[in-house]
Amino acid sequence: MKRSLFLPLLFRSILFVFILVGCGQLSGQTPPPPGPADQPPGTPAPTVTPEMGDVGGLYFGKAPDPKRTHHYYIAAEPVLWDFAPEGQDSVCGLALPTSVLLNRVSWKIRYVQYADANFTARILPEKRLGILGPVLRGVTGDTLEVTFLNRAWLPLSMHPHGVKYDKDSEGSYYKPNPGLGSAVAPGAKFTYVWYLDEASGPRPDEASSKGWLYHSHVNGDDEVNWGLVGSIIVTDPARARPDGTPQDVDREMAVLFKIFDESNPGGQALEEADELPANAVPSGPVQRTWAETQQLLEEGQRHALNGLVFGNLPGLEMNEGERVRWYLFALGSENDFHTAHWHGLRAVEDNRRHTDVVELLPASMKVADTLADNPGQWLFHCHVTEHMSNGMFARVTVYPAAAPGVSREPVAAFFGLPEARQTLKIVSAEFAPGKTGDGDAVYLDGEVTVVDPLPVARTIFTVKIGGKSIQLKPDASGIASTADGLLLVKNISPYGNGNVMGGRLAFELTLKGAGWGDVIAKGTAPITVGLNVGEAVHTADCILKKAGP
Repeated sequence: MKRSLFLPLLFRSILFVFILVGCGQLSGQTPPPPGPADQPPGTPAPTVTPEMGDVGGLYFGKAPDPKRTHHYYIAAEPVLWDFAPEGQDSVCGLALPTSVLLNRVSWKIRYVQYADANFTARILPEKRLGILGPVLRGVTGDTLEVTFLNRAWLPLSMHPHGVKYDKDSEGSYYKPNPGLGSAVAPGAKFTYVWYLDEASGPRPDEASSKGWLYHSHVNGDDEVNWGLVGSIIVTDPARARPDGTPQDVDREMAVLFKIFDESNPGGQALEEADELPANAVPSGPVQRTWAETQQLLEEGQRHALNGLVFGNLPGLEMNEGERVRWYLFALGSENDFHTAHWHGLRAVEDNRRHTDVVELLPASMKVADTLADNPGQWLFHCHVTEHMSNGMFARVTVYPAAAPGVSREPVAAFFGLPEARQTLKIVSAEFAPGKTGDGDAVYLDGEVTVVDPLPVARTIFTVKIGGKSIQLKPDASGIASTADGLLLVKNISPYGNGNVMGGRLAFELTLKGAGWGDVIAKGTAPITVGLNVGEAVHTADCILKKAGP
């Protein structure tokens, strides 16, 4: 039944509850992802199929030098994406528009990084990247080798900007002779090889590193709107640390300015109707007036920074005195003319001019350097009035130099470092000798990557330390208890469906009873914790600290 676009606010609020129930966010169900029938018209036949195996991995017919090659494992996966996970605007205090409340969560496809070729253990994503895929990085002269697995329902690809590639690694479909990697079928794999030649990196008069985009390019506009976007960082080796990070930078940020279109996912009918005269009525299964079409288009816009709106992008944090490099990107259509503006900070754009506003056109890729010389909380936003009023802003925090407990670790500051490719992170680890009366108790607090969404009540968790292991199966509330252990999942969906959303599971784990003390090296010696979530195998090293005084 056709729903009017001019529902009263009260009725829309009531409708929102029914929509949540209908789509499963309150009823314990999640809506199924789109399927093959949702492919855009004209989607080409795949150039690589699962039966072919991985036929990539060559650069103009030769294997790249393994000594100068960085290998990544990246899958395209459907996810339920929340444009405003906080459910509110905590920066400017604006009320979320009804159109956002009614359609806060929708299906997207993301680039997700895995630890190895098994594609079972995800790398923990950087929260401040939002919907952006993993950052790929190297210095001029290196090669990036990316094994891509398509877990979505339509042919996809990875097309890079700025790097050198042969036809098979172009990742873009068009006639007459598309390369092998131009349309990877659902379930298929392909290894792209991209060389970071001299033209990929910065010139001597440019900043010491620069950012490039990569994105899917089979039906490019639709796939970018799905969320298939990421970035590449290339550093001048003469100005790089041994790990490849720019030596004149203390912290990196990467921000994509883009208006996502949620008015008609997977189709172009509304975009075409937007060009009709005001007295025309678009043809098709749903008849709307021109005015209704315009309102539907406007209500479907999500003015986002890294896929998040109204101050919901976290992690734009730095310490006083740090030199912070911003990789600024824009993608989209003719409405995606953006002006990135910092309050409280000034920037040097592309190593050439002092400013606090950087202009971005669609597919722009710019570098801006700021010095964190002004402690406080500051607004960062697009200065286009309509874009800001519709939620294209976030908070930047500069911590005072004397602030206790503020990390300056490179792992937290830079993207894409090998040591940051964790699938399991132990935040704290403590032991209490004899606290349970029949042995030591060990308390672990951490995060682990999981499929998105993860139904916890249908998932088995296996904990392994030394030669001892236990299995825990939580209920829908995220709690599992046995004689040897207690598991508490801390971030169960607030909608009561027993799922963990966002691909990251936060947990508290208590190991108790006899036997654990025999396999754990206490004090300063590290222990290796194994945590299997379903079939995914995760490990992390940590040092136990004695609990209490």
